[in-house]
Amino acid sequence: MKFKATVFVRLRASVSDAAGNAVRSNVGKVCGITEVSSLRLGKVIDMDFECESKEKAVKELYQLSDMMLANTVIEDWTYELEELK
Repeated sequence: MKFKATVFVRLRASVSDAAGNAVRSNVGKVCGITEVSSLRLGKVIDMDFECESKEKAVKELYQLSDMMLANTVIEDWTYELEELK
């Protein structure tokens, strides 16, 4: 079976986002938007893969995300998974 996964990785709310703060502070200068109270950056990982069942695909995606795609000390992650025809 073929699957498409999208994994969203974000810093935990308790972790300061220096890159996001830098972008937020420059939004007004670049775009003229002055009322941005919060801006946080994250990662989106798109992946197509094959697996024998949806249950196994979820298990493998969870393991990959938890061990490799996200630093679980400071980041949380979620995913979307769809079967491709």
